[in-house]
Amino acid sequence: MRTWFKIVGWVLVVAGAGLAVLYFGFFDVWTVPVDDPMIAASIEPTLSAGDLVVFSRHGDVSRGNLVRCDDPGAPGRFVIARAIARFGDQLDLTGETVSIDNHRTPSPRACDTPSRLIHDPRSGEDVTLDCSVEDYAGITFEALRSGDHPEPFAPVSLEPGRWFLLSDDRHVHLDSRDVGPIDPSTCRHIVFRLAGAAGFSDGQKRLTIIW
Repeated sequence: MRTWFKIVGWVLVVAGAGLAVLYFGFFDVWTVPVDDPMIAASIEPTLSAGDLVVFSRHGDVSRGNLVRCDDPGAPGRFVIARAIARFGDQLDLTGETVSIDNHRTPSPRACDTPSRLIHDPRSGEDVTLDCSVEDYAGITFEALRSGDHPEPFAPVSLEPGRWFLLSDDRHVHLDSRDVGPIDPSTCRHIVFRLAGAAGFSDGQKRLTIIW
């Protein structure tokens, strides 16, 4: 029995050491703010305010990554959006639909919940947005857009060394349309959701791969 306890003890020590190496060397844990209405709206439907997420400490930003970046215009605030275009890309968002170099990002199907009610802090009203599943750079995710009143957008060319970030909520957004192109050195790739705001009791949101 004593030998068994020793084995279990060593397994726990080794597992704990491995987790510590991953945490301090490669990953960090962060809770999405609950006191910023624009962030809360812009990250739907992929994330929600209060979610506990894991992001990488190091690594380059790649197309399609959902990233947390420093807001260049508001120290201490973050932008959570998807890396969608970079220098050399011709980006268009007509109808709140992504088109790069005149090629649209496909939306193969509607979401399981085809529409979402989102509170727009800018107007103080609730808006109903269409939800579709997109596939971009090998990453599949859900995105929201307004079918009735999409925002106008002019094609843009990006400067070297910057990424254009786009909220998964294309209509009620906090992204490069608001803060400009982002320096990727300030960004961290969100890879996993450990739990939602309700904790591990919420089975639909716990242990979710984001990327």
